[in-house]
Amino acid sequence: MSNLDLVKEITARFEKNTDDQAVLDKYFSPDFVHWANGKRSDLQGYAAHLARYEREYKGFTIPGWDEAFEAGDKVVVAYTLEATRKDGGVERIPVMAIWRIQDGKVISLREVDGR
Repeated sequence: MSNLDLVKEITARFEKNTDDQAVLDKYFSPDFVHWANGKRSDLQGYAAHLARYEREYKGFTIPGWDEAFEAGDKVVVAYTLEATRKDGGVERIPVMAIWRIQDGKVISLREVDGR
C-alpha cells in the first residue's frame, strides 16, 4: 500500500467517528508528534483532539480531495471536511495537512484547519 493510500484509509476510518483508539494503535507510532494550527502535542494529545471532534460532531465526510500527493516520506493533502453537528447542521472546514510515514506508521502530522 502506498503512503497516500494509507492516509486515505486512515482518514476514511476517522470519518466514521468511532473507535479512534483502534486506528491510533494500528497506524500511529508511539512517539508520534502532532501539530494543529501551530500547537504541538503527542499521541495522547492527538487522541484528545479526535475525542473533541467526536463529542461535537455526529460524523464527517470528505466529498473530494483538492490535493493529495506523496513527496518522499510525506503525504500532502488539502480538502474541505464536511462535519455534521449533533444538531444536524453542517460545517465546512478547510484542511491542509502534511503526514510523515515511516515503516507503515504515521510518525507526525502537521495540520491547519479553518475551524
